[in-house]
Amino acid sequence: MTTRQPNNGGAHSPTKRQKKASSGKPFRLIFILITACAILFVCEIMLVPESLAVDWINGEAFSLSSPSPPTSQFTVDILSVATINRTELLEAQKRTFANHSSVRNFFNATELDDHDPTCYRDLTWEHVAAVSMFCRNRPPGLSREFKFMRGMYARTKFLSQKPNPAGWLCAIQRPYSGLMKAYRHYKRARQQLPDYFIILDDDTYYNMFTFQRHHERLNSSELRVMAGCLVRQPVRQVNFTFPFGGYGAVFSRGTLEYLFQPIVCPSLGNGTFPMVANHPNHEAICNQLAKDMFWEMHYFRNGMSLLDLIYSYVNTERYRDVAQWTYGFCLHSDWVMGYFINFYNASKHVDSDWTFYKDVPQARIEAYKDSKGEMSEIYEKPKGLCTSYGGHCREGVDICHKPAIAWMEKEWKYWSTNHPQSLVPSQS
Repeated sequence: MTTRQPNNGGAHSPTKRQKKASSGKPFRLIFILITACAILFVCEIMLVPESLAVDWINGEAFSLSSPSPPTSQFTVDILSVATINRTELLEAQKRTFANHSSVRNFFNATELDDHDPTCYRDLTWEHVAAVSMFCRNRPPGLSREFKFMRGMYARTKFLSQKPNPAGWLCAIQRPYSGLMKAYRHYKRARQQLPDYFIILDDDTYYNMFTFQRHHERLNSSELRVMAGCLVRQPVRQVNFTFPFGGYGAVFSRGTLEYLFQPIVCPSLGNGTFPMVANHPNHEAICNQLAKDMFWEMHYFRNGMSLLDLIYSYVNTERYRDVAQWTYGFCLHSDWVMGYFINFYNASKHVDSDWTFYKDVPQARIEAYKDSKGEMSEIYEKPKGLCTSYGGHCREGVDICHKPAIAWMEKEWKYWSTNHPQSLVPSQS
């Protein structure tokens, strides 16, 4: 059966060639639109370096729907706290120690992951100076520990000497945006937690060969947090320890579980009691919350995990809104970790080597030991791996902070050549 074409108001019926051309117009239009969208999409992606647009699993593009399985039973996830201004460091980490077979997920956190993603761009020197003045002020009623730490908050003179004071300040919150990013991945992908989770800066190198050798024989289900370099305050001043800067911190699987579990405190929070399995250590956590030592109770809501509380604590009051601050955020990133790990019992007590902290219940962050068994700490002077910095990093060292990229590549080449079985298999 044939269908007669309309004559368009008496016009001659179209020829076969005209029919073909006419029928092809919609398809050409669709093709042009698709091509234009594709060009715009590609251009948009090209504006963001690849290492920032995705995270990495064993060298492959990160996919929430189909995470790559680990190539060994011992698993480590890494979070690199980075910046969009020096992506070459992320790339160097990715092609060196993140290629070790134990490394399952290589997450990064940059300005693009910040709770206030334009902080680095919009924050002014006036904001930075006002934050310093607010935080260095110590009103009555502060706990001994909070008063001590606020007295150590960055002075304006110190901040003014930094190449990018606003960028430095905005980055303080970034480790916890990155940790939340990792948690959301585990939840969405229903991925098991790793044996260990390393948080480090983008200018730090970890020897994953020695890391696996040291840690796979340990029980990762225990609560344990280790600092690549630990800052230890004199006990007579304050019972407080925290990881130092970019040397990083290592969380066991047990600690991750502890941080991710919901908490219900009947006498605290917002008055509602969500139907969740309460945290196994909820009584001690609720007691610590009630002390409100660092003004954290204001941010707690029943059903939150410790990670939720930390994330809310560091992000709720933005730096740019300092003129309207009520509680503010007056800790450096390492101090946040030191407080919540030590005082909320997220790690077991340090071992007997630390006789000076034997009777201090908040001493819960271990110092990473170097190859000679010396604890890496800063007290009167740097010891152990705390001296492994820049040009002072020796071959075979467990951790190096601020190495040259060429050093990282040379070190990786040596170890990977001599331990090829520990590399991620080729994906080709």
